[in-house]
Amino acid sequence: MAGIAYVYLGAHRIGQTRPVMVYRLVARDTIEERVMALKARRADLFENVMGGGEFDARALSAQDIRELLA
Repeated sequence: MAGIAYVYLGAHRIGQTRPVMVYRLVARDTIEERVMALKARRADLFENVMGGGEFDARALSAQDIRELLA
């Protein structure tokens, strides 16, 4: 995510005044794909825990907690 923000800000730093579209292309079956999937899973877990809605602690497994803290 920081890389995308860097590209976006860099475009404006060189004088771009129009909207900038940044696309992220990820090849299938790569480490980057697995990292993005892990980040999405962590974000979902975090939202479920901290989201302010109904939360059932029994829905979290020990593995879920390890992934959040890793």
